[in-house]
Amino acid sequence: MPGAQKIGIAFGKRCRTVAFGGPARFLGDTSAADEHPSSIRPEIGSASEMDTPPPVPDVTPLRGERVTFTPLRMENIHTHFRWNNDPELNRLDSEVPYEEESFGAFKGRFERMCEESSPSTRTFEIHALEEDTLIGVAYAAHINPHSRHAKVGITIGDRDYWGRGYGRASFEMLLSYCFDQGNLHRVSAETFEYHTAWRDLIEGMGFTREGTARDYLRRDGRYWDKGLYALLAPAYRARRGEARQEPSVEAA
Repeated sequence: MPGAQKIGIAFGKRCRTVAFGGPARFLGDTSAADEHPSSIRPEIGSASEMDTPPPVPDVTPLRGERVTFTPLRMENIHTHFRWNNDPELNRLDSEVPYEEESFGAFKGRFERMCEESSPSTRTFEIHALEEDTLIGVAYAAHINPHSRHAKVGITIGDRDYWGRGYGRASFEMLLSYCFDQGNLHRVSAETFEYHTAWRDLIEGMGFTREGTARDYLRRDGRYWDKGLYALLAPAYRARRGEARQEPSVEAA
């Protein structure tokens, strides 16, 4: 996932935003070895191709070493509904106080998300390869194909997969989708102050803290800051040991 966006695992009026990467415990071992799902990386074009930037590719199945991304599926609505009404996920992912939502209200929004395609948002289900199990949601939102930037986030909703590195594997593949397949130049992410493991993960992946929204969220009887982060394509490729010529400002 962003502010309070009705995307990702949000679906409902509570506007859960997966912008903050899911609960800290969702993210697995942040010191684990990097995963590079090279199988989803396309051929790289020349800088001149960005004179007229193409749209970011639509949602298609993507396969990494540990996880697969697929489009949202109506057959999985009950799993998404359960995560949508999980108070702990809400506390860690949402800016809005928890309020249980009816299945009927959720169903209408989820159906629209499955049926309608937006050029500015890509939402994926995350499936663990080993068991072929739906374990969470990933998204890229506010996609701007001209300036080539987006906001990203993940949530691992299945608690059986917390602390096992699936959050990191999923985030690695989401970044590969954005930078390699989507040819983006910049991705941003946000974190509540108490989301320390998510903060450590994105900083460990090379994200730079660009600012702080002070006293942004009131929760647990106090105010919390929100950290604003971004990762640029050159830093992403340097971290992976790759080199790629970025187009000049004039060419872009």
